[in-house]
Amino acid sequence: MKFADVVLSKVILSDFQENAYIVALKNRSDCVVVDPGMQPDRLLSFLESKHLSPKALLITHGHWDHIGGVTQMRKRWNDVKIYIGEKERDKLTDPVGNLSSAFGFPMTTFDADKTLIDGESFEIAGLTFKTLDVPGHSRGHVAYLLETEERPIVFCGDAVFAESVGRTDFADGDAPTLIRSIRSKLLTLPNETLLCPGHGPETTVQNEKRYNPFLQ
Repeated sequence: MKFADVVLSKVILSDFQENAYIVALKNRSDCVVVDPGMQPDRLLSFLESKHLSPKALLITHGHWDHIGGVTQMRKRWNDVKIYIGEKERDKLTDPVGNLSSAFGFPMTTFDADKTLIDGESFEIAGLTFKTLDVPGHSRGHVAYLLETEERPIVFCGDAVFAESVGRTDFADGDAPTLIRSIRSKLLTLPNETLLCPGHGPETTVQNEKRYNPFLQ
């Protein structure tokens, strides 16, 4: 997807069909990657084919299907920084917390370079993001808000999907908390806001207000 000032790309990874997003300003080679999931070879190939150099990995939450590519990314670009919500940091180095142990292949990755709190803004590769706490799918789940000339973009991980919401049956999930998070932090954004979820197609705030059965 191309905007006046931003190029947004998506690479779908692993059998879990996890969406890794790449964000860059036009005519720049530095970029940001959101949620580099498992089996990231397609992601690395895409970045190299576009001559893009990631400066940060923005992690919405620490489940293994969203962090499985962090190690390979750091090994390929050793100056790339890892950003995650402060309450989710422990999952990067805890195979029980990141659920990989439950699936039979315990994994860990690098610790975070930067932890984030609700409302915190930061700039990378010429892009300014704002952190939004959206717990419920996991305790420390965050979303990343990016303003563009056309409309806001939110990388919302597994909080909300197109006409669905994230599962809440993991150890630190909670359904009422998730619904409150979505309503207070995401549905209060402008209707045209593009929501980029961790799985499935993109959607908008307006679409979810109208058609998401979990949010009526």
